[in-house]
Amino acid sequence: MPLDPQAAAVLAKVPPLWRDVEAIRSLTAAAAREWMTETSDAVHEEAAVPAGVAVEAIELPGPDGPLRGRVYRPTASPPAGTALWIRGGGFVLGSLETERLAGLIVAASGCAIASIAYRLAPEHPFPGPLEDCYAAVRWVAEHARDIGGHAGPIAVGGESAGGNLAAAVALAARDRGGPEIALQVLLYPMIAREFDGGSRHDPEVGALACPEAIDWLWEQYLGDREGTDPLACPLRAESLAGLPPALVVTAEYDVLRDEGEAYAARLEREGVPVELRRYDGMHHGFSDSPEEIDAGAASIEQIGSALRRALSA
Repeated sequence: MPLDPQAAAVLAKVPPLWRDVEAIRSLTAAAAREWMTETSDAVHEEAAVPAGVAVEAIELPGPDGPLRGRVYRPTASPPAGTALWIRGGGFVLGSLETERLAGLIVAASGCAIASIAYRLAPEHPFPGPLEDCYAAVRWVAEHARDIGGHAGPIAVGGESAGGNLAAAVALAARDRGGPEIALQVLLYPMIAREFDGGSRHDPEVGALACPEAIDWLWEQYLGDREGTDPLACPLRAESLAGLPPALVVTAEYDVLRDEGEAYAARLEREGVPVELRRYDGMHHGFSDSPEEIDAGAASIEQIGSALRRALSA
């Protein structure tokens, strides 16, 4: 279907950096971060934390020093469970201050959610961000009673590059002996450096970002590595068996669409329960604008419902 008019209206406010091939060729991390700030200011006019959600600053031990973080909790009732949410930004962009989805998902799920300021590439390439997130998920599991009110399995989820890190954390937890994860939520995940699927190369699909932008982000994260390490590119894992159930959300007008769906298909083939939902007419990042895009609000509700079911079972 055509690009949804609500999605098109949001995209019209976004500076076109990630669709400008010539600009990407000379892009620096500092310029990309400046673009991120401009975009956040232009697109998101409302407060990032919705009513009914409380936020607490935290600090937790990381592999290379303390990690700053936040815990988001519902104020109307005890949390239904505990999760770690890993924000997006292509491994290069974003901060705790630009995080929008964690609070929205708390409001939709009734769960408590932790989010951390993991280290960013290119200053801290793979495996630095991944190891920060794995340390965080272990800490969240160990402190689930303090964060969410009761111990038990937790969930992990993330958006875009955060979806990559969430999938990699689930793989690491399986292979390193824990913690137990009840659900992985992968929201239009950036899951493989090299991918031959049609959406990666279709010029009609990249409503927010062109393939060259994805290549640039991977270069910041992996340098000259080929992306064969499954903790960098989970689609390259030898086996996905034994991973936690997954909710995978993709968008029709997203260069990452086909690789997210390929990962969901592999999970299903290898015996992992999977719920896959493609939102037609939507672009990468549509969930960040639930106030303006009906499908964005629906995707937040879907994630919230999935977390509530998994963590209250």
